[in-house]
Amino acid sequence: MLTHTQIWTAIDTLARRHGLTPSALAKRAGLDATTFNRSKRQSADGNPRWPSTESIAKILAATGVGVDDFLAIVTNENGPAQLPFLFSDHLDAEAFDAEGKPQGTGWDKIAPLQGLRGDAFAIGLACNGFAPAYKQGDVVIVSPSAPRRRGDRVLLLANDGTIILGEFGVETPAQVRLRSLAGEDLPARKTKDIRLLARILWVSQ
Repeated sequence: MLTHTQIWTAIDTLARRHGLTPSALAKRAGLDATTFNRSKRQSADGNPRWPSTESIAKILAATGVGVDDFLAIVTNENGPAQLPFLFSDHLDAEAFDAEGKPQGTGWDKIAPLQGLRGDAFAIGLACNGFAPAYKQGDVVIVSPSAPRRRGDRVLLLANDGTIILGEFGVETPAQVRLRSLAGEDLPARKTKDIRLLARILWVSQ
């Protein structure tokens, strides 16, 4: 049997996996920003208040998450034992295989976020090169296979080792366009020159 706490925790986890607060997740789904506030999780008399099936359907559609995946988050099934983790001020392209999966030495392991599955991995930022959006010591969790939408924050690793943290713009078979975290258009990157393009799911700040 599913519990009240499991459902609300799964909504919080879904938001975190997509780099959002529960309020931002609600707005992305076209719901009132207060839909998932903690004050809405109990009625005035203290009884548990459940999210509606309509609101859950809308956040799944907005994030591209299937019902089975959401239920896996609810029950915390099939999660990875640990996430690959690399703490560095420079990502070597050779740290990833041709599919963008971590490889080689230098990788450690950390405990995953609840409900996080798939090909996600974590990067610890060893410098302040991405300030003020991200600071030294922040841990960025990304997924190469997570669906990307315009405005999503992403990590791009070029074949020459250049790292860009920015906002996803337009992707074609030939090139990718990003905006900087400050909102400026960046020069297009040729797809053949990109080793890894992964959506940022969560950041420890």
